Amino acid sequence: MTESPPADASIDTAIAALAAADRLLVCCDFDGTLSVLADEPSAARPVDGAVAVLDALAQLPDTWAAIVSGRSLIDLTLLSGMPPRVHLVGSHGTEFEVGKILAMSPGDSALIERLAAQCRLIIAGIAGTELEIKPASVAVHFRRASRSDAARVHAAVINGPGSLPGVHVIEGKEVIELAVFLGTKADGLRQLQSRWGITATLFAGDDATDEAAFKALRPGDLGVKVGPEPSAADWRISDPAAVVDLLERLHGLRQSRSGP
Repeated sequence: MTESPPADASIDTAIAALAAADRLLVCCDFDGTLSVLADEPSAARPVDGAVAVLDALAQLPDTWAAIVSGRSLIDLTLLSGMPPRVHLVGSHGTEFEVGKILAMSPGDSALIERLAAQCRLIIAGIAGTELEIKPASVAVHFRRASRSDAARVHAAVINGPGSLPGVHVIEGKEVIELAVFLGTKADGLRQLQSRWGITATLFAGDDATDEAAFKALRPGDLGVKVGPEPSAADWRISDPAAVVDLLERLHGLRQSRSGP
């Protein structure tokens, strides 16, 4: 792994190796990877071709497609528009069934309510902010806020509800999330790999929360970073449209291997 993964010019060799895997998992983040980052979180939608190519991959023999996202599973289901063949995992790899988080307790649920109340007070009256309540966390979005307001909200969340016992702070792109149960996308990825006896995995992601999944990849797997930030991924591509192109190339090679 490298802190400066190369651009996609030489990625074809790695894609060809994946296409020959015995049991292949193709797994992606959603926001910023299959969809363009939206100022309004509820406005995110897959870019052209994303749904079709993941569905096509999932129909090939010994091939599985999945999305592992920080979004709640219900939001991911509604916004992604993915067919049932594409498996969805929400809440940073911990939500495989809607509203059910591994190891959540009644005390955790009470803490979620307390965090939501405090964050709601912090962002009250501040334009361009939004509170998202998930099964195991609350997230404060400030992508549309002024830079001064965003910095103020960020500091208030970190130093206020983010400092409470039992709260885990997760930083994303223009969002800060407070979780009462700390899971990572690596956890979700490992469960999927184990469930289907996967021998090779492609994981694509754009955010800091995707780094755990990149670091959990095994020899023969492929990590693809979307965007310019430093990463533990093997390769780098530019944007969600390039992700679709990459997946279409993988599908073509694997389909040829599988025969008509």
